[in-house]
Amino acid sequence: TFERLSASLKTVTGSAEAAQEAFALIEKFAVDTPYQLNEIVEAFIRLQALGLDPSEEALTSYGNTASAFSRNMIDFVEAVADATVGEFERLKSFGIKANTLTNEVKFTFAGVTTTVKKNAADIEKYLRSLGDVQFAGAMDEQMKTMNGVLSNIEDSFEKLYRQVGQSGLNDALKTLLPALTNWWNEVEARLMLLVKLWQAR
Repeated sequence: TFERLSASLKTVTGSAEAAQEAFALIEKFAVDTPYQLNEIVEAFIRLQALGLDPSEEALTSYGNTASAFSRNMIDFVEAVADATVGEFERLKSFGIKANTLTNEVKFTFAGVTTTVKKNAADIEKYLRSLGDVQFAGAMDEQMKTMNGVLSNIEDSFEKLYRQVGQSGLNDALKTLLPALTNWWNEVEARLMLLVKLWQAR
């Protein structure tokens, strides 16, 4: 999973160095939040691929909103991603209603209506403001729960797995597995030959 996500990070950031920087940010973020590393990586990739801000501040905002609703972070990130291209259906599950006009969008949340320009930057800014203001500290509250504690423990184990894999185990397995595949193919071919010989009797 780590290798798959690392490859995706390299693709969306444009280089191995940028991917390493992004992963360092994400790994630190995972330690301080109730979300799993792979979930945060996927949120980062989704934002980066759409040209949205995948910074720690943005992730914190979206994480706060998701935590306030006891939801997965990627759920809200996908809602934001959809909203920036004019699709607002997912926002309804977070209590956010949108009324589109010719050049504007009227968002209504908790009885308060806010009008923003109908472009990705202003929509993103509004949705960021919810996590920064209305739901500020929501992730911190989740971290005080048993779920938050268990999330941190799981992150620690996953970090250990990655370190073991990077120490040489992954390379060894990559060498071994093709050989095992070739061996099994030979065994399978011989078994099929025996079956055909038996059927020909």
